[in-house]
Amino acid sequence: MINDDNILNFNDIKNILKDICSACPLEGSSECVKSKCLTGFSTIVVEFYRSKGKLNIPGAEGLIPRDDFKVYDRDLIASSIGETCKLCRQCRDNHSDDCVISLVRNSMETAFWGDAIPYPGNILQYLQMVREKDSELADYIMASYRRKSAAGA
Repeated sequence: MINDDNILNFNDIKNILKDICSACPLEGSSECVKSKCLTGFSTIVVEFYRSKGKLNIPGAEGLIPRDDFKVYDRDLIASSIGETCKLCRQCRDNHSDDCVISLVRNSMETAFWGDAIPYPGNILQYLQMVREKDSELADYIMASYRRKSAAGA
């Protein structure tokens, strides 16, 4: 069981998700249903990890609310994708789409493009696929990732 925030610190992602929610006109209203919202769903899975210490949530990939068509702040969404890449453990063949990191990344990709990019379990291969869709976002993610590496995180 992993529950050491020094190993996986979701605070930055949690703060970005909070900022995304704050910008939503539905926030705090009866129409705000977290489980039907890409950002709300991401918040739910991050909280699951923080409370249960389980990085894998079997079957959760099928629960991503892909029919959430709200318009999101692209800069915040891009930041959240970059943050997930910083947390990625590069599981390669052991990658699971039900991993909390993957769930958040897939949700944010859906908010950004309308669909998710299959993740190969390796950040460099992933960035090659992102570059094919959006070279500016790929550059942003790589710069963010390099800052993490330079900081020794």
